[in-house]
Amino acid sequence: MYQNFILTLKALPLVIVGIFLPSLLNGQDHYVDSLNRKLEMTRGEERWEVLKNLFSYYYGSDYQKSIDYANNAYAVATHLGDSMRMVRSGRMQGMALEKIGRIDESIMVYKDVLSIAQRNSYDDQSKYLFNSLGISYMSRGQFDKALEYYLQTLAIREKQDAKDEISLALNNIGVAYFKLKDYERALDNYNRALSIKEEIGDMYLLEQLIINKGLVLVSLKKYPEAVEIINRAFEICGLNCDDIVRKEGYFGLGSAYLAMKNYNEAKTASEKSLELARKQNDKVFILFNLETLSAINMEFKDWEASLESLDEAINIANKTQFSLNLIHIYRSYSTVYDTLGDYRQASMYREKYIQLKDSIYSADLIKNLARVQTEFEERENMATIAAKEEVIKRQERLNFAIGIIAVLATLLIFVLYRSNLIKKRVNNALSDAKATIEAQNRELSRLNKGLEKTVDTRTAELQVSNASLHRVNAELDNFIYKTSHDIRGPLASLKGMCNVAIMDVKDETALGYLKKLEITAERLNTILTRLLIINQINHSTPGKDPIDFDSMVNDVILLEKKKGMPPRFKIDSEIQERITFFSDKELIRIILENLIDNAIKFHNDSERINPFVRIVITKKDSQIDIRVIDNGIGIDAADAEKVFQMFSRASERSETGGIGLYLTRTATEKLGGTVKIGTTEEGFTEFRVRF
Repeated sequence: MYQNFILTLKALPLVIVGIFLPSLLNGQDHYVDSLNRKLEMTRGEERWEVLKNLFSYYYGSDYQKSIDYANNAYAVATHLGDSMRMVRSGRMQGMALEKIGRIDESIMVYKDVLSIAQRNSYDDQSKYLFNSLGISYMSRGQFDKALEYYLQTLAIREKQDAKDEISLALNNIGVAYFKLKDYERALDNYNRALSIKEEIGDMYLLEQLIINKGLVLVSLKKYPEAVEIINRAFEICGLNCDDIVRKEGYFGLGSAYLAMKNYNEAKTASEKSLELARKQNDKVFILFNLETLSAINMEFKDWEASLESLDEAINIANKTQFSLNLIHIYRSYSTVYDTLGDYRQASMYREKYIQLKDSIYSADLIKNLARVQTEFEERENMATIAAKEEVIKRQERLNFAIGIIAVLATLLIFVLYRSNLIKKRVNNALSDAKATIEAQNRELSRLNKGLEKTVDTRTAELQVSNASLHRVNAELDNFIYKTSHDIRGPLASLKGMCNVAIMDVKDETALGYLKKLEITAERLNTILTRLLIINQINHSTPGKDPIDFDSMVNDVILLEKKKGMPPRFKIDSEIQERITFFSDKELIRIILENLIDNAIKFHNDSERINPFVRIVITKKDSQIDIRVIDNGIGIDAADAEKVFQMFSRASERSETGGIGLYLTRTATEKLGGTVKIGTTEEGFTEFRVRF
């Protein structure tokens, strides 16, 4: 029962698959080796799947390795910007941390990924996380908080009408009441859970639920009934009993036999449970069984063995956050030392027992528990009231409908009577109208024929115009493409001759002309290249690739630095973390390159000003916002719209004939976005692109 985290496994197919998959392969070592080899060769989503399977393999045998693989899985999911995998990875981290007693860390992880799940409306993940938080708070002894989270997961499952999951939630609520020593409510929730399982014929974890009921019967001092029901659970699973079920079942039998003074059988059952708990490194059940064995050894008057069990238990409890176990351990110490006559030690442990018990079962806990129960009962009452109100409203609507039908029936009779009176007059009028309509139809037919002929003529003219326009556009694109290619060949030869001439000519004046000719040729080459890019953009189909803005901006900045930066020039970037955006990589890069290059090209060269450009990229809802801000020479308001036109230049510094910003607008519109120029509050120039 205390190991109730297993009740979440139905919602965790990744864990179930991971546990049972190795048995289907030829040997566990071979399975792990194959996963590790695959891990070295995979990236992205496939790597995450391998890490998930490695986590599942070690979960239950080596929790530290499970934590390591869960951490790596979370890192991969974060890099991918995959919120669903981030939530699932966080759940894996929390489960493993909880198993080794790092409860505060598990709670922190669960709450972090719960916020992600709620923000993305992942109801299924939210209900599992509520359940996991309940389990963690149970381990800390904060049963009121645990109950609050269990009731939240129950509310979601009832809303989804998932009866099998409602049964699991009721089981966990029963566990919380058990810890609060409200055994009657615990038993009531267990019975409700069993009733649902019987109703839907669900055998999943049935033996676990029956054992939980057996444990609460032990607390209600119904020991023979408890033994009977636990043995019934063992009969249900037979030889296929899970180790977790056997561990908890043997613990229940040990507790029942101890209370019935059947100490030999109590010791045998508790030792079996302890062996399974050690095998699973389950610190919670190690503590439970050490406490039980200490009590059994006290009955055998083996004080040394009793203290030895308690020493091991307190050593484990002090390294974890299992407060409830410490209460039992302190009480057992005081009992042993009282019997041995060591009253000083007995008094010390009794004082610790009282202090810890008061801190856990405090007035605040009772107050908060009352609040949680009241809210839950109020929710059920409101649901009942709402159902009754709906029945009343439905009856009112029915009565109203009957009244409307009666009124309509009366009106219908009246209308039929009136219609019979005017029918004769209508028939006479219809005869006259028929003759008039026939004359009008003949005239309309004549007009329609003339209109159809006019429409056919205009349609033919429009088709000819469209065909001509398509032909001209195609010829223009072809002209730009061929001209650019044809000119680039001679242009390359010209540049080559300039380079040779620069090496051979010694006259300074001639060298100056040759260098200017080389620079002009290079600018012309850049213009031709950009014309080709315009042609490519117009004929491209945008892709749907994941965009890594950090990497892309860094690449553009590195390219600009290689081209040479103005003195004192500074480039900063502020890119929001975890942006998930899919678009065409080449078109996005063209936009960023031209905006950043434009800001550098038109920097303020005054020695009193330190020029800069700042790139800010953010995402809000489904909109990407790219802002490139600089303190350059600025653009007049009259030129603001012209700068995006081809061959339009707002300054003599332009070296590419005014094509750069035209490229930016063309690529942005191809992706369905908008680009605008404006001024910030500080008076800086700002280009803003939105998708």
